[in-house]
Amino acid sequence: MSNTKQRKEMLNANDRPHWTQKAQITAYLRRIAVLKGQEYKTIPYTKKRPCGLVVTICAPTKRRMDPPNFYPTVKALVDGLTDAGIWSDDNHEVIRFMTFEYGGLSGVKGKYKIVIEVEEIENG
Repeated sequence: MSNTKQRKEMLNANDRPHWTQKAQITAYLRRIAVLKGQEYKTIPYTKKRPCGLVVTICAPTKRRMDPPNFYPTVKALVDGLTDAGIWSDDNHEVIRFMTFEYGGLSGVKGKYKIVIEVEEIENG
């Protein structure tokens, strides 16, 4: 995913894009997540089988960043994973926590890398 003048693919809480641009980016992210989510054959997480998410953000440069500022991007991805059936819903009873971490450099010029790890919570 990138944030270039050609195609903005990330949403940052500090940005103030026009609502149509934000809607386009959100739809794009959600479609990506649906496709990725459909690759996994797993029993969906539910209220009785809750999980937590660890979100790692890898940046294209060494510039300082604040990983939680990318929550709008992650929300669109989580909604797409919901559409794909990874969990029954993305409410607090199913996804009990979400943490953000900095993951270093993405390794690809101009591109961010987002890794979402799902951790099953024992004894829901």
